[in-house]
Amino acid sequence: MAGATAPNLEQCGLLEIRYLSLNEVCQAEDVWQSCHPALVTASPQTRMRVARVLLDYMRRELAIKVDALTPQYQDRIQRQSSQSLIDPWALDENEVTSMEHAAVLFPRPSRPRDYGGNVYVSARGGFGQYLGRASTFLEWRGSLRLEDKQTLITDVLRGLEVAGLVEVVRPPDTDTEVPGYQLPASALLWVAGDGSRAFHDPIRMPNVPATGGRTNPFFVEFYTNTAADMQGLEAREHTAQVPYQLRLDREDRFRKGWLPILYCSPTMELGVDIAELNVVNLRNIPPTPANYAQRSGRAGRSGQPALVFAYCATGSPHDQYFFKRPDRMVAPLLHHGWISPMKI
Repeated sequence: MAGATAPNLEQCGLLEIRYLSLNEVCQAEDVWQSCHPALVTASPQTRMRVARVLLDYMRRELAIKVDALTPQYQDRIQRQSSQSLIDPWALDENEVTSMEHAAVLFPRPSRPRDYGGNVYVSARGGFGQYLGRASTFLEWRGSLRLEDKQTLITDVLRGLEVAGLVEVVRPPDTDTEVPGYQLPASALLWVAGDGSRAFHDPIRMPNVPATGGRTNPFFVEFYTNTAADMQGLEAREHTAQVPYQLRLDREDRFRKGWLPILYCSPTMELGVDIAELNVVNLRNIPPTPANYAQRSGRAGRSGQPALVFAYCATGSPHDQYFFKRPDRMVAPLLHHGWISPMKI
């Protein structure tokens, strides 16, 4: 399986985010009359395409106005969790420390003393480069200088503010000099997709067709059908970061079948005995045959047949080397009779 990160619903074409009143504000000529000439002469379709790219960027960077992304709301959820919920439903310490906070978008270049959690959109950045492409403003025949692109960024935000698609949450001051914007969560329209059209980000992927790239059939099927069969399935970590007593408890629950899945680091090489274990799934190829023997050897220890799955990442030279030469990883085990060959 290629890659280490599963695509999300939007990348699989199963979810499309639209924006309330975006079409209407892009067709309203009076909103754009005092803007840069490239916006004035642009068709409503061009304005809509440019505005959507900026709104998608704000959304991905979490420049969103919503209670769930404020520290105050998250602190309240944490207190309610610790007071009312028990393990495994309560928030653990790792989940609390990794909570994401909303960013604020400022239409200017970033500076050394700026808060790193905010977003800064400038003519030299990715969105500014997108504005300067010939394919962006099809009706505009002139060239766009840096100051033109910075003006366009400001004008697009002001036009979207008219429709309530962005809000000023930080007024200009001596530090920021420009207003700070967020995208209200109430302006997002969540629309189900059919899995045929993948999300296209022209900032990051300028050469992908506007219709989007191909979706991944495996994950489309997984999210639409397979995932429904996994509701209620519990899985826990078994790593060196897990406290010793908690690791022992998870091993005991795993042996008894009360915990069906353990996600493990190389801690499972340390002689943990799970007699009834019959499946081991390796997320990559272990460093050496000895590591492979230790990890795969956790299964089938009572003499029963066992399956060992090993995934090879396309971006890992190590994985690809042994994908093409699997005998070099498993030959020592075959020689000693620790595993039996099987072709699939």
